[in-house]
Amino acid sequence: MSLAKNLRHPLLAIVAIFALAVFAAGQEPATQTVKVKIKNFGQMDERFYRGGQPKEKDYKDLAQLGIKTVIDLREDPEAYERPLVESLGMRYINIPMSGKKYPTREVTEMFLRAVSDPNTGKFFVHCAGGRHRTGAMGAVYRFRFYNWNFEQVYKEMKQYDFYTSWGHGAFKDFVEDYYLRMQQQPVTTNK
Repeated sequence: MSLAKNLRHPLLAIVAIFALAVFAAGQEPATQTVKVKIKNFGQMDERFYRGGQPKEKDYKDLAQLGIKTVIDLREDPEAYERPLVESLGMRYINIPMSGKKYPTREVTEMFLRAVSDPNTGKFFVHCAGGRHRTGAMGAVYRFRFYNWNFEQVYKEMKQYDFYTSWGHGAFKDFVEDYYLRMQQQPVTTNK
C-alpha cells in the first residue's frame, strides 16, 4: 500500500474531529454555569443551598440557579431583602433566630414546615455568615431527611466555618441534643 492511502483514513478522522469541534463551539451550552459570590455558599443536595447574607446583586444569581424560596434566619433582616426576592419571582420566608442562643422548638418546627412544603421548591437558607444558625438548621435537615449521625453533621458544619467560640457554643449543644432526641423517637414505617 502506498503511504498516501495509509494516511487518508487518519487524515479523514482528524478533519471530522476538527469539524465537530468547530460546530460544538458555536452551540449554546445546555446549562449555564452561575457564579455565586455569596460568602460561605454551598449546595447540600439538589434542593438545599446555603450561605451567608447575600448582597443585593446576589439574588439574581440565586434566581438563575432556580431557587424558588429564600429562608432568612436573621432576627434583623435587611430591609431590601423581601421586596427584592419577591420582585425576582422567589418566595421570602423569615424565621427569626438568635445568633447566639439555643434555637427554640418553634424555630425548628417552622424551618421543617418550610422545607417540607412542596411549594418551597429549591431553597436558599442564610443567616449573617452562613455558619451557626444556617449550620444548625442544616443539621436538622440532615438528621430528618438523610438520617445522618452527629459526627457526619458536625463534620459538615465545620466545613462551613462553624466554631463554638465567641458565644456560639449553644448551636453545637442544640445539634447534639436534637440528634439525641431523634435517636429516642420510635421508628415508624409506612406499610
